[in-house]
Amino acid sequence: MEQQGKWIWLDRERHPLEQECPVSIANPARPGNYCMAEFRRTYDFRWEAVSAKIRVSGDTVFRLLCNNRFVGAGPAAAGGDFGANLPMPRHFINEYEIDLSGVRVEFLAQVQIPGSALCDWSQGRGGFFLEAEILLEDGSRRRIGTGSDWEARRNGRYPAPDVYDQRLDGGPWEPAWEIDEPVWNLTPAPIPMLDFQTVQPLGAREFVVGAGEERVISVEFDRIYSACLRLYAEVTGPCEITASFRELDRADDFPEEIVFNHDSHYLGMRMHSVGTVDLHVRNRASLPALICPSLSFCSYPVRQEGRFRCAEPAFDRTYDLCKWALRICRQTLHLDSPRHQEPLACTGDYYIESLMTAAVFGDMRLARLDLLRTADRLRQTDGWMFHTSYSLIWVLMLEDVYRFTGDKELVRECLPALRALLKRFHSYADGNGVVTTPPNYMFLDWIVVDGYSLHHPPKALGQTALNAFYYGALRAAVRLLQAADDPEYRQFAPIWRERADRLRVSFADYFYDEEKKLFFDGQDTPEPTLRWRPANPSRRYFSKHGNILAVLFGLCEPAEGRRILETVLDDPALPDMQPYFTHFALEAVWKAGLFSKYGLKLLRRWDEMTAATGKGLQEGWVKPEEGYAFDYSHAWGGTPAYQLPMRLLGLEMLEPGYRRIRLVPRLYGLKWAEIELPTPYGPLYCRMEDGRDPVLRIPEEITAEIC
Repeated sequence: MEQQGKWIWLDRERHPLEQECPVSIANPARPGNYCMAEFRRTYDFRWEAVSAKIRVSGDTVFRLLCNNRFVGAGPAAAGGDFGANLPMPRHFINEYEIDLSGVRVEFLAQVQIPGSALCDWSQGRGGFFLEAEILLEDGSRRRIGTGSDWEARRNGRYPAPDVYDQRLDGGPWEPAWEIDEPVWNLTPAPIPMLDFQTVQPLGAREFVVGAGEERVISVEFDRIYSACLRLYAEVTGPCEITASFRELDRADDFPEEIVFNHDSHYLGMRMHSVGTVDLHVRNRASLPALICPSLSFCSYPVRQEGRFRCAEPAFDRTYDLCKWALRICRQTLHLDSPRHQEPLACTGDYYIESLMTAAVFGDMRLARLDLLRTADRLRQTDGWMFHTSYSLIWVLMLEDVYRFTGDKELVRECLPALRALLKRFHSYADGNGVVTTPPNYMFLDWIVVDGYSLHHPPKALGQTALNAFYYGALRAAVRLLQAADDPEYRQFAPIWRERADRLRVSFADYFYDEEKKLFFDGQDTPEPTLRWRPANPSRRYFSKHGNILAVLFGLCEPAEGRRILETVLDDPALPDMQPYFTHFALEAVWKAGLFSKYGLKLLRRWDEMTAATGKGLQEGWVKPEEGYAFDYSHAWGGTPAYQLPMRLLGLEMLEPGYRRIRLVPRLYGLKWAEIELPTPYGPLYCRMEDGRDPVLRIPEEITAEIC
């Protein structure tokens, strides 16, 4: 069917400085002003409208109302990465089905350029697109779409980001301009659109501010939400409000300035991570003002939900907080946190979140899309990503998403990016297969060792870990080729296998200390300093990190791996791990058969932290840098939501996609535990009690071996 809608924008002659915008606010390489563009159109039909199927997109971010009712916001994030100022090849279109009534249908859209968050990615210019199929009461259908018959304006009441002033002129409506050469490659978003729910504050829901009064109102919520601010005000004159947002204590960097001049509703454009809103209200009117605050909580929709309960309430609390952190990080891409909202560059975060999703929500479509968008970027950049180790973790994430879904088509779509990535890393390796000349060694962990941040460590602190990730990626890539069975790419299996074998042989020669019987963290040889690669110190370092990864990826024999794990996990003098890296430690002790000794002990590290924070998940155990302010919404520390149910179930995927599994239920010293795990076929249930056989309910589509 022919596309009905056209891309439209403000008239280019009247608004020449509001046409282009940066691809990302992190890389503002294009000129252009801040702009809130609005588009509207009213349709009158002979028969009553019953429903509408809507396809809508915008650049950079939009929200859509139909008949004064909020429909949704978007578009689904395109992706992007730090340090690569390139438009993404896909621009997503949101799809909605809504009910209607009446013979009149009114659309109003707001489109903001540039975006306000790091994850807002643009094609470099403003635009809006909509087409809809309207079902009428007589059974007929009408197709409508954006074009020059729509009206447009630059709304002057939004003079700057996060500022709204009703005293200003909204601006005249004029015909929209049909864009001559659209730059968007529209692709239907393969995920459901975000849910938006109104959340009311704890305690009072409305506040009266006297005539001429200035007052600060703290509005608290029951937990930390990923949300936009909602305000309803009844005023008779100017009422100025500064809204500041806190998770627990420290306000974020993006207050909103709102001025009401008459009774009105306000919905902010920016999503905050918010547990408390502080409203500094200055009522300039001669009569009292009524202010009603709330939140518009936005997140990826939940249709299935896991559950975990056990004899230790601290584990229940940790599971619930990790689960909630995942919930607020799942938007139209996985976020590192709704406070940071970084672009699709934090693959280590998304990897852990994808595993958590498998254990908690079961819907892997968002993880699938994250993999594809990252593959888009890897193809654009010949395998380059800002975070070097994270690009290798992308391969691990791809294999694990395949493990939980059995989605061979996903693997096949990612093969060109996989080839580009491994080709790039091969160029960093020497003749023995060891990575020796990478642009950096980041990211390893969010701690400081001897004055060096392991965010971007020098070679002496990061080379061993990067090579371990490289080896793990090569081995995973060979398995992915076997799963995909793609005739064009199967030729690379022996090449990548040989590179992995060569690296494994060389690894101990380069990084093993015979005296300490441990792997050290990297060679202390000098190398040129780059922006994210500090000068290399002349010192040999030892940490938990490189040793754990060597064991996890099989760079030593199993018996030797168990000895190494016991050594590093029992040595308090070695640099500690933050919650993020503790995920890899838990994976390693499971693989080494040491979970009964270390698993719950490591997981209890969350007890004190989750008891102290209550409303959110703290980013780390200790602040990595002086003056650093943790967020309380960072799902990279949420691995207990994956580890607790999976390890107590002892679940092993014998065939991808839950076709055949093995369960080895164990309590590891707990008195009882109850688990409900989402699967593609419905929940898998297990109740364990000390001294009794487990009670299991397994969907009939799953073939399960019980040990």
